[in-house]
Amino acid sequence: MMEIQMDEGGGVVVYQDDYCSGSVMSERVSGLAGSIYREFERLIHCYDEEVVKELMPLVVNVLENLDSVLSENQEHEVELELLREDNEQLLTQYEREKALRRQAEEKFIEFEDALEQEKKELQIQVEHYEFQTRQLELKAKNYADQISRLEERESEMKKEYNALHQRHTEVGAQRQARRRGLETGPRPDACDSCGPWFSSLMIQTYVEHIERSKMQQVGGNSQTESSLPGR
Repeated sequence: MMEIQMDEGGGVVVYQDDYCSGSVMSERVSGLAGSIYREFERLIHCYDEEVVKELMPLVVNVLENLDSVLSENQEHEVELELLREDNEQLLTQYEREKALRRQAEEKFIEFEDALEQEKKELQIQVEHYEFQTRQLELKAKNYADQISRLEERESEMKKEYNALHQRHTEVGAQRQARRRGLETGPRPDACDSCGPWFSSLMIQTYVEHIERSKMQQVGGNSQTESSLPGR
């Protein structure tokens, strides 16, 4: 319950017993209560105490409610100030996280671009290596064909050489038989004694000719391969 009293200096002091025992109400409510108390005194002085007897409790109740509302308002203002500070902190944190996220997205985009560029470079290298592999396979096939032809040619040359050697052996045997048959007869001509040497010379010349043909064939194949694309 609110109690209104006059202090020694003629001022009004308002006490509130319901909320805090003997606690002084707010300055704003106390000023308002003093103005109302002085008006009540004037009415009592002019008329009678009965004039304000029923009105006094209502005024006191209004003042109590007003003080309560003012107290709650002050508490709400404090809470509002705290909420504003929290909001500013949250906004600052949000802006900071937003900037960090933007930086992370930019780095991710840069990483994707670098990865795509590296992928393109690797694809180019793979295509280059595949092209080189096809060229090497083609070259290996050409070398295999060339080796096969050289082996066939070598086999034919061996056959020709064996046949020529056999012929040379037969001719030598015939020459020796003729020489033995003519030992008791007239002396053979000089040309007859040159027969074996001339046959050996012919064989050597033929072998050298075959070797030169073989080297020319290898050189012609090398020039043909060098004219292929990509060499």
